[in-house]
Amino acid sequence: MKALVFDETLKLKDVPRPKPKNGEALIRILFSSICNTDLEIIKGYMNFKGIPGHEFVGEVISKSSAFFGKNVVGEINCPCGICYLCQTGRKTHCPYRSTLGILDRDGVFAEYVVLPEENLRIVPDNLPLSSAVFTEPLAAAIEIFEQIQIKPSQNVFIFGAGKLGLLISQVFRLNGCVYTTFDIQEGKVKQALNQGLNARLLSTLKATEKAEVCVDCTGHPSGISQALLHLFPRGKLVLKTTIAKPEILDLNQIVINEFEIIGSRCGLFEPALSLLSQGLVNPQPLITAIFSFKDILNAFELSKQPETLKVLIQH
Repeated sequence: MKALVFDETLKLKDVPRPKPKNGEALIRILFSSICNTDLEIIKGYMNFKGIPGHEFVGEVISKSSAFFGKNVVGEINCPCGICYLCQTGRKTHCPYRSTLGILDRDGVFAEYVVLPEENLRIVPDNLPLSSAVFTEPLAAAIEIFEQIQIKPSQNVFIFGAGKLGLLISQVFRLNGCVYTTFDIQEGKVKQALNQGLNARLLSTLKATEKAEVCVDCTGHPSGISQALLHLFPRGKLVLKTTIAKPEILDLNQIVINEFEIIGSRCGLFEPALSLLSQGLVNPQPLITAIFSFKDILNAFELSKQPETLKVLIQH
């Protein structure tokens, strides 16, 4: 099969089709999308080598599978299921896990992929495939509300109006929060405003303006420090950024201001699929371009541009 392989550089190669093990299903990829994590991987994040990519929708072609013939999305963490963390409800933190296209498991920038059947979720019939491919990042956005209690009366600053930041902004809007999304790019701020979201240029944010909750999804090393400057004492900082070369932080201000820091990544797929299928979250305006799989290298080049949002791959 054809696959995009990363080993110091990205190359399209012919590689063997993966073979599902017991409990796994073979999936033909229909759509995939490029995430900021994928861009960080090619900078050295996680020291990953192999086939990247973790956001997808595909058709199960394993005839023995209960999902045969169904269009599915898939949760990206594949835990052992038997260790202490798995047994105490923390499977996404299993020390023996593999993670699709990120850690010890080939990803979806290929014709086919294998995943455990327990990771698969059926795509509702009314949901376009180009929207279903947003399930994983939307689940990550929803995860914030699984982790912390946020009152509608609390004001929220979201730093970064990229693909994840705009999904997070839509979720905060649904929850009735008083939020503002900031970005350094005028084009991204306009995109947010066109979606009916509250957004401003970062340059308009005054030093005296602060929030009870700040979310960093800038994808930039300086994002955490920026967010901390605008957090009230005893406020909560939610971290969504993962990067190859993180910044060194001054931890004194965290102690002095008694900030609460919450790392946040993967979320549940069921509520994400529910919001998408009901039309409560609309990801279509986030799509900058759709490339065919044979042009995936050009898709990566476009994804690197500052004002690009989501680039989809049609397989």
